[in-house]
Amino acid sequence: MRFTTTRFTKTRFKAVRIPLAATLVSLLAAGSLALGTGGARADVLGAMEVAPATGTDTSGILLTTSGTCPEPATNLIISVRGSGFPAEGQIVVGNSPISIYPSAQNGGIAVPLTQTMRDYASTAGFTTLQGRYDFTLTCRMPFGSTTYGDFTAPIWFTSDTTYQSTEPVTVTPTTTQLTASPGSPVVQGTAVKLTAAVTPATATGTVSFLDGTTELGNPVTVSGGKATLTTSSLAVGAHTLKARFTPADPAVYGASDSRPLPYTVKIKPPAVVSAAKVTGTVRAGSTVTCAASFSGATSVSYAWLKDSKVISGATAKTRTLSGTDYAHKIACRATATNSTGSTPSTSPAVTVALGPALKAVTKPSVGGTHKVGYKQTAKPGTWKPSATSYSYVWKRDGKTISRATKSTYTPVRADRGHRLTVTVTAKRTGYAKGTATSASVKIG
Repeated sequence: MRFTTTRFTKTRFKAVRIPLAATLVSLLAAGSLALGTGGARADVLGAMEVAPATGTDTSGILLTTSGTCPEPATNLIISVRGSGFPAEGQIVVGNSPISIYPSAQNGGIAVPLTQTMRDYASTAGFTTLQGRYDFTLTCRMPFGSTTYGDFTAPIWFTSDTTYQSTEPVTVTPTTTQLTASPGSPVVQGTAVKLTAAVTPATATGTVSFLDGTTELGNPVTVSGGKATLTTSSLAVGAHTLKARFTPADPAVYGASDSRPLPYTVKIKPPAVVSAAKVTGTVRAGSTVTCAASFSGATSVSYAWLKDSKVISGATAKTRTLSGTDYAHKIACRATATNSTGSTPSTSPAVTVALGPALKAVTKPSVGGTHKVGYKQTAKPGTWKPSATSYSYVWKRDGKTISRATKSTYTPVRADRGHRLTVTVTAKRTGYAKGTATSASVKIG
């Protein structure tokens, strides 16, 4: 096959796959399997350019020599050496006339490889391409073993599937570990110290501390393999912290990121703004309020105490004092709560005073036949608050009748023609007594 053009541009092309059996036959016929085993051999004539300069294991490769083969060489043969291939090299272009290949602009020879590196590896019986591989174009005659010099070109596989034509720079890898003190979770506003440990400790550069994708502060210079940053700005919620090492000289040390560090910041517990206090008239029958205020609370609960002991069931913000509270010390406790915790505030204790005097809603009255010898019955009336007991005093024309202190009274002769009343005293624990007098009735 002869190329009709005199220029071979550096573009990718589809490799032409030649059956191995046919290739071996042609090589044997041309005597090309003898790679310089005998006869004179000149030094390296020059280098070759690899196109594309970077590619994959399935890329077509064009080799262009830096010059032409010296006379009397009329043929060339190309082999490749490296990991996986035979020590003596594997032929990738058989003994071929130089004349079938176009001349390059630099005067060299442009030779396309007919198969890919993946194909050559498969032929050699291995699957992993790694490290350096050297192509050697040998100038020679069609027959015999005499050679007239070589052109060489290396490539490096930086992974099993990708190569480059320049030697990879040897970079020392680094690792970065991130720790936080104090450990998660913390309360909002806590000063958190972030420490990045970079290995090896000789690596120089800076560490950026990240909250998600947001950088915390400025990059910190690594000293002795460590960089630290203290921050109090982490907001309430879940965070993903990371430390990113950037080397001062990327040709010497590699960059590295720490593993993400989950970190939780909780809201501050509630704070007391105004302490708990019992407000209102502190006496039996009155309603008092537990007054308190907090910041950062999502809810507030209440408890009431009598003589420093919690009153069962008394959990409202307000409480109506009963007669049984009289003369006891009452206090309240407000407890504010949020997702972080609770903050209580207990009021000073106050003594419950005597409640107001009972008042008659319906006045007492005297029932019965209003005549001498007939029993008179006192009806106590109704009171607010309701009375729990009564006492009575019967009167004749407004004057107390001696020993007439029961709820009933039977008039005697001295009562005939006079007016009879009863004065009722209503009583309830914790309240002042209330009194009321019935309307008078005339005894006949």
